[in-house]
Amino acid sequence: MDDEILIIDDEKAESVHIKQGWKVLIVDDEPEVHRITKMTLAQFLFDNKPIEFLHAYTGTEAKAIMANEPDIALILLDVVMETDSAGLDVVRYVRTELHNQQVRIVLRTGQPGQAPEDDVVANFDINDYKDKTELTSQKLRTLIRASLRSYRDICSLEHNRKGLEKVIAASKGIFEKQALKQFAEGTLDQLSALLALEETSLFQLKQNAYEIRNTDMEPILNEEDQTHYRNSSVIQQALANKQNVFRDNELVIYCKNPRHSLIFHIEGTRPLSQMDTYLLNLFTENIIIALENIRLNELLADNQREIIYRIGEIVETRSKESGLHVKRVALYCELFARLLGFPEEKTELLKRASPLHDIGKIGIPDAILHKPGKLDADEWEIMKTHAQIGYDMLSGSDIELFQVASQIALNHHEKWDGSGYPQGLTGHTIPLEGRITALVDVFDALGSDRCYKRAWPLDKILALIQEEKGRHFDPALVELMLANLDDFLAIRDTYRDEFQGHE
Repeated sequence: MDDEILIIDDEKAESVHIKQGWKVLIVDDEPEVHRITKMTLAQFLFDNKPIEFLHAYTGTEAKAIMANEPDIALILLDVVMETDSAGLDVVRYVRTELHNQQVRIVLRTGQPGQAPEDDVVANFDINDYKDKTELTSQKLRTLIRASLRSYRDICSLEHNRKGLEKVIAASKGIFEKQALKQFAEGTLDQLSALLALEETSLFQLKQNAYEIRNTDMEPILNEEDQTHYRNSSVIQQALANKQNVFRDNELVIYCKNPRHSLIFHIEGTRPLSQMDTYLLNLFTENIIIALENIRLNELLADNQREIIYRIGEIVETRSKESGLHVKRVALYCELFARLLGFPEEKTELLKRASPLHDIGKIGIPDAILHKPGKLDADEWEIMKTHAQIGYDMLSGSDIELFQVASQIALNHHEKWDGSGYPQGLTGHTIPLEGRITALVDVFDALGSDRCYKRAWPLDKILALIQEEKGRHFDPALVELMLANLDDFLAIRDTYRDEFQGHE
C-alpha cells in the first residue's frame, strides 16, 4: 500500500512581518563609538533586513553576550579596553571555547601600534582589521555589507550540511516512521538552503509532514492543521498530474516511489525565477533517489526481521514450543524498551534480536531436548550449554543485531541473585537485555498454552513473579511490568496460542 506524505505549510504566509534583523555586537569602551556606529547604520538594510545592535563595553561583557546569543552575525570589536588584550581575548573565547566559526569578527582599534595588524591577522581568526580613523560612513557600510554577506553564505552552507546529514541518516531506513521524519526535515533544510530561504528573510515558512494511508492522515513533523492541503489548488494540481508545480511565489515538489509519495509545498513572498525552477527540478531527482534508498533499506530490514522470526520459530518448534512465543517475547521486549525510554533504534534492535534467545537449543541432542520426564543432573548440565552455544553461534558476526542477540542468548538464564547460568552473574552485572528477556520469557511460558499443558492462571503467575523478585528477576523490571500489566496482557491476548492437547 502506498503512503502519501504531505509536507506543507499550514497557514498562508503573511505578506507583512516585522522581520528579525541581523545581530551586530559593538564591543568598545567608548560610548561615543557605539552612538556614532548606531547612528551611521540606522537606515541600513541587507537582504531586506535591518540591523539589531547589541552593546558591550568590556571584553567580559562581550563574552557573556556571545555565550547567550549564538546567532550574532558580526562583532565590531575594539582591541584595547579593560586590558590591552581584552579584544583578542574575546576572539580567542569565541573561536576556541564557544566554537563559533560563523560569526564575523572585525577588529577596530584606535591604537594599532599596541596590536600590530600583521601579528593579529596571522595569529587570530578574525575577518578584518581596521583603524578607527579609516572607517568613514561609506566604508563602514561597505564593511558591514561584506561581513553580513559572508555570514549569510556560511550559515546557508551549514544549513545545507545539516539537511544533508538528516537525509543520509534517513536513508539508512532502520525503521520507517523515524526515517521518513528525518528525511522530511532534511529535505526541507536543503530546500531552504537551495533557494536561500529563511523564516526571517524572503520567505515565512510553516510546514508539516503528513502520512496518508487510504483516507486517514497522520502528522509526522508537527501536530498542526491536517486539512490545509485539501484547500490548496496548487497541491491538488500536483497530486492530479503527479509532477512539480511552480506558480508565481508558490512551489510544489512531487516525489513518488513504489512505497511512498511525498509532496513539499512552500509559499513565499517573491516569484520564483527560471533558475529556481531548474534547480528544484534537479533536486527532485535527488529526493527520489534518496527516497528509494529508504525503501530498499526498509525492504532489507523487513526481510531480515522475517528471517529472524522464522529461525526463532524453527528453534521453538524443535523444542515443542509455539512459534507465537518468539513473537510475543519480541513484543514484550519492545514494550519494556519503550517503558524504559530506550532510543528508537535501540528499541528496534532489542525487538528484532530477542526472538533468537533460545537459538542455542539447536545444539542440544533430541534425546535431552524432547525427554518427557525430568532431566537428570548430567542431562541438565548439557541442556544449560544452550546459552553458550547460542552466544558462540551469533557473536562472531559484525552485524549489530546479532551482537545484541548473542548477549541475549548468553544471559537470559542468568538470575539476579547469581544462581543462574552460564556465568553466575548477579544484579546489574547481567546485561539489561538479558534481564528483560529472562522476565518476559518466563512470563510468556507460564501464561501460554502448550500441547502438553494449560496456561497458568494469571494470579498464580503474578504470585510467582513477585516471589522471584530480587532472586530470579530484576526487582525494578518486575515493578515496571506490574505497573503496566494491562499492556503486557494485551500483547498476550492478541497473539494467544490455541490449546491443542487433551484435557
